[in-house]
Amino acid sequence: FGRGLLDAVPDSVILGYADPDDRNHDGIRGRPNRSADGRIGRFGRKASEPALKNFNAGAFVIEIGVTNPAQPNEETIGGKPIPPGVDPVRDPEINQEQLDLANDFVRFLAAPSPKRLTEEAKQGQKLFSRIGCAGCHIGTLRTGDSPVSALKNKTFPAYTDLLLHDMGPELADICFGLATPSDFRTEPLIGLRFAKQFLHDGRAKTLEQAVELHGGEGTGARDRFKKLSARDRAALLAFLKSL
Repeated sequence: FGRGLLDAVPDSVILGYADPDDRNHDGIRGRPNRSADGRIGRFGRKASEPALKNFNAGAFVIEIGVTNPAQPNEETIGGKPIPPGVDPVRDPEINQEQLDLANDFVRFLAAPSPKRLTEEAKQGQKLFSRIGCAGCHIGTLRTGDSPVSALKNKTFPAYTDLLLHDMGPELADICFGLATPSDFRTEPLIGLRFAKQFLHDGRAKTLEQAVELHGGEGTGARDRFKKLSARDRAALLAFLKSL
């Protein structure tokens, strides 16, 4: 949801939230990832892709094995060629028009409006900021100029800064661009209430588990969450489930 809005956020907004040297001493050191040509990354768990169309083209070939004009070569293991007859469809397997249609679908899949907050969820919203969640999960972002009116100068509930943060060794997996194994992009919380599993690899089955698996720069917020009373914890979870 809302990926077209994230795509339309100016680089200057993302860089404005960066604090790699922790100058405000809050323990959070957000920093941008960059592509090989120096563009600011914003998509993927490592913020490795600078534009939605790049991310979609990569997802086609990496996730479902569909080559396309932007990614015309099949993924292989160790560079070994695909055995004859295994994939008889000529590459690219979809054309530019089909790729553009898929890009438009993802780009314009609207961000769902948050549910109306109950009194409990309103308290949870305050706690979300108070315990430090909003240090990375920035509540709203604003798009810049765009030829598409639906994406132009729009403020939307992103709950991300699109920056990399060290999340500790327990979640570490791969390097990607400037991202170390333990670096991950702040996950947008748009449409969170529709999610059934959480974190980059789906290891958390509940929101509570997801919070408790935060490490690194998320340690402070995690520890404050764990110290909340049962009532306050329920309020915070009620807020998250409204997004």
